[in-house]
Order: sequence, then C-alpha cells, then structure tokens
Amino acid sequence: MRRIAIVVGLSVAIPSFGQNTWLPLSREVERPYSAIHALGSTMHTAIRPYRRSEVMALAPLDTNKQQNVRMRASLLPAFDRWAGVRNGRSFRWGPLIDAQAMLSMDSSRSFAGQRAGAGLWLEKEFSTKWSVQFNGQVWNERFPIYMDSLVRNTQVSPGEGYAYGDTLKYTHYDWNGSVSWDPGKAFNLTLGRGKNFFGEGHRSLLLSDEAYSYPYLKVTTTIWKIKYVNLFSAMSDIRGADGDAADYHRKYASMHYLSWNAHKRINVAVFEAIVWSSGDSAYPRGFDINYLNPIIFTRPVEFNLGSPDNALFGGGLNLKFGKRTLLYTQVVLDEFLLENVRSGLGWYANKQAVQVGLVSRDAFKVPGLVLRAEWNFVRPFMYTHSDTRQNYAHYGQPLAHPYGSNFQEVIAHAEWAPGRWRHALRGSIAWLGQDSVFSNGNNIFRPESDRYVGPNGYAQNFGYHTAAPKAYSIMHIEARSGLLVDPSTGTRLEAGWLLRVQTPYSGSANVEHVFRLGVVCYFREQHPEQEPRYVLK
Repeated sequence: MRRIAIVVGLSVAIPSFGQNTWLPLSREVERPYSAIHALGSTMHTAIRPYRRSEVMALAPLDTNKQQNVRMRASLLPAFDRWAGVRNGRSFRWGPLIDAQAMLSMDSSRSFAGQRAGAGLWLEKEFSTKWSVQFNGQVWNERFPIYMDSLVRNTQVSPGEGYAYGDTLKYTHYDWNGSVSWDPGKAFNLTLGRGKNFFGEGHRSLLLSDEAYSYPYLKVTTTIWKIKYVNLFSAMSDIRGADGDAADYHRKYASMHYLSWNAHKRINVAVFEAIVWSSGDSAYPRGFDINYLNPIIFTRPVEFNLGSPDNALFGGGLNLKFGKRTLLYTQVVLDEFLLENVRSGLGWYANKQAVQVGLVSRDAFKVPGLVLRAEWNFVRPFMYTHSDTRQNYAHYGQPLAHPYGSNFQEVIAHAEWAPGRWRHALRGSIAWLGQDSVFSNGNNIFRPESDRYVGPNGYAQNFGYHTAAPKAYSIMHIEARSGLLVDPSTGTRLEAGWLLRVQTPYSGSANVEHVFRLGVVCYFREQHPEQEPRYVLK
C-alpha cells in the first residue's frame, strides 16, 4: 500500500502536458479547431466528443496565427494563469455561468423569463495514459412559452434533466464525469456519465446529444485508417416515476460505430444499435451479457435470443470537396422490406430515416464563416417498438432527432466568427404528422399496435406517409450575436432573437417571439428547435 501511495503521489505531483482529456460536446468549444475538418486531416470527425490530444496534434487552434493569440485565453488573463485553463498545467478548471433575461410573446400572451445557472468544470491528467474530468451545472429557469409547454408535457428540460417546480419556474441539473485510460496506442477505455454523438450534421439520426446524460462505457480502437467505437450505456424510462429515480425503469443499449477514411476525401461509416429493457418482476433481465460482443453486426445474436429487442442499423458517407467543404449523409433502418418500399403504399413497418447535408468552413475564403444546409427525413414509427420501454429514447427524449419520427426538416445556417465575435443566423422548417385517437407514427412513446383498427378488427398496415394524414409545420428563425468571454467553455455575452411559427392543419398560425440578453454558456450544446409532440404519463 505504501508503494502504491508513492506511485499515485508522484503521478499527481508530476505535471503532464499530454492534453489527453476530452473536449466538451459543444460546437462552440470545437469552433477554433476548424482545421480538423480540412482536406488532409486524418481525424474521424463524425465521432464526438473529441480527444484534446488528437485535436491539438492536427489543428493547434486555427490557421490564423494572430487569431490564435487572441483565442488562447479568456478576457481575464489573471484567471487563466491561476486556473490553468490554457497554460499547459495537468490540472485545469473553470466556472460555468448562465445569466440571461428574456421576453417571450405569442399572439395571446407575453411574459418575462430568465435562465440562471452556475457550475464548475475540472480535469486532471495523471499521466499520458490516465485522466479524469468532471463538470456539473444547476439551473433555475422560466422557459419561453413553447418550451414551457414541452417541459410540462415531458417533465424534462431538453437535454438538461428532470424539471422540478411549477409551470412558472423550474430547477434542473446535469453532471458529467469520466475516467479515461489508454492501455495502448490503439485503444482507449472511457468509463463515465455524459453524451456521445455520431455524425457530421447539426442533427444526428444515429445518436445525438439531444437527450439527457447517461452512464456509459466506451471502448475506442484506432488502427490504420479505421476508428471503431463500442458504446455500452445504461438509460432510463422516467414515465410514471414522478421524478423519483428509484422508480425509473432501466434500459440498456449496445452501439457500434465503425469509421473508415477510405480516401483523403471519402469517409465511410457503419452503425448498429440494440436497445433492450431490464425486464420486470415477472421477467428480471438486467444487462444482457450477450451484447458485450465487441464485433459489429450483433443482429445474429439478437435473433438467437428470439428477437425480443429493438435493433437499428445505419451508416454514413462523407465526401470532401475543395479544401473545407463536406457533403455528409446518414441512412438508418429500423425495419425494411424492399417490396413494400417499392409499392409506395405506406407500410407501417418500413421504418427508415435519411439525412443529407453540406457544410462549408471558411466559406468563400472568409475566415470563420461557416455555411450549412441540411435535410432530415424520418418515416412514421421510426425509433418506436412494440414494447415502448425499448424505444430509442432516454429520460423522456429521443436519442436521435428531437422531433422523434414522422417528419421532414430543412435547415440552413450561416455563422461568422471574426476574432472574439460570434454572429449566427439559423433557420429551419419542418413538416410533421399529427396523431389523432390512433397513432400515425409520430409519437415514439406509443406502441405500434395503437394504429387504426379497421372493420376487420385488425390494425391498419398501410397508408402511413411522412407528415400525414394531418400535416402541420414549424418554422424557427434565430439570430445571435455576442462577444466570446471564455473559449474553454464557449461562454459569451450575447443577444438573441428567435421567431417561431407553428402552422396547424387547420386554423391560424401561432407566432412567438423570444428576445434574450445576457451571459450564455455553450459548454453544453443548446438546441432551441423543440416541439411538444407527446405527453409522458
């Protein structure tokens, strides 16, 4: 024990400059490292979060050296020297602060809201192989009108935890932490609590950061031009628990993502996910060790178990054009029968999702200008399951797109980051299907058996088309402008305006304006494009 104590003490005392921790899962924090996406980069950028060591080795901040000097530190140099944020210390930390005032107005009412949050992030490198990190944040918030409806329907603040409180103000919190170990040059093992993201898009139809944090074990293997991720996670179905974690229903997921840089301009990816319930008192199951199989395509294992679980397959193809332009795609299959796809009759079990997008960094040779266009298409009943405890969701939210299923969406973004300034104009419009008494496949928390029952006494199998039979649309337009305060956390002084227009199947449109001003922390990605499509009970 004495020898162990000496070794541990030395590892803590000796500073390490390996930067082998993980960046937060935030586009804002990642922004200065845009060179990792350029032609010639060997990084597998669709697998997020990123390792600091990989990012710094390929792209030490940006190609603009003068901007590097301004971006390395916050606006408080004395704080940086003390906290070790950017000076290479093996222990680094910093605060997480949100302080925003907002005004929300729609056609019938208006009220003042706020978002007040505080927290802390820290990370420690014990050697070039071992590191730990932790971050936590708590918020007290009065949401805009449309978000307040979502929180009341789902009991959850999107991506940030259970919302405790009433219809005016809520308190919610989130914390993440991990222990990372490199047993060899080709392997990394990370045990933690947090989020993961697969894809190059603003959205991901495979696995996104929309839902709440979850415990996970991630095994990453990097050999030659291939990066392979085994992700095992424990998740929760919070329905009926009234916020009591002891009553949450446990579920598990085993995911594999294989990324291959087939050419300096071509990346090919394959994805697989299996979700299963922990069972109940009549059939206690727990974590099924059959899914610890690290080899991709475990569907044969799932078949051998009698096919009781929810399986998804997918992949991506990413093509680089010029020096910093990327065409990215994703395809996801839940169930698929080519004969019924060709018939065009809308078979309910043809569950597919498609994404196509284009992103250009330093567009038109303007440093810091990012342009993005993206289309997402998700068929009815995608991500659902006959046993709703095994749907592709966690903590009352979809694990992929926040709209769940049965919609198509078009996104257009223009963002410019000259020096410390950040300006963004974002727009999206989506066409969604609307449920009636029966399910038309938009609510992933309803079983497939809730379909319309015909005169023959059986559930109707055909006639399910995207954004049908009663389509409505949602449009979001958001403008942001702010001054970056701390690059380590993406914190900035910012003013923002959001226009949200919901056009129902019949009747007049509902128009909402949200104005906000204050200190905004983007250490966690924020997605204001939300829609209350279901009620959790």
